[in-house]
Amino acid sequence: MSSVFTTVLPVRWSDQDINRHVNNARVVTLIEEARLAAIAHWMGADGIPDPIRPRVVVSLNLDYLRPIDHGPELTARVWVSRLGRSSYTVAYELLQYGQVAARARTVLVQMDPATGRSVPLPDTVRAALEDIVVTDEIVASEPAAVRDNRA
Repeated sequence: MSSVFTTVLPVRWSDQDINRHVNNARVVTLIEEARLAAIAHWMGADGIPDPIRPRVVVSLNLDYLRPIDHGPELTARVWVSRLGRSSYTVAYELLQYGQVAARARTVLVQMDPATGRSVPLPDTVRAALEDIVVTDEIVASEPAAVRDNRA
């Protein structure tokens, strides 16, 4: 079974800019929505944001490959590509018209809210993530039938 989470994201009318494409800043919001859905799917209750044990985005890299239009279905593919002591990397592809429109990566770090410093991931989170980490090469080589396993 693939560890790539796939979901359909709504593209709202208000996501458009003057060029009738989804605004670049709104793409970041769509990625966040995909990440939250994926983490809830992978981790259950441990994926719910918790101010006592916050995990924060410390890095975001986003490549816009083609415009995203309002209307046609937008599909997000999300996977964990790296697991560290206190952090993990989530990778994304946003597809429209069957083509990749954007690729992104976020690095999330487990934080101690009192000190603002990183701390090791909780054991339950680490265990959930260890079972699903896949390399980008594996994701790219998956057959189309496996790549479209909407959860």
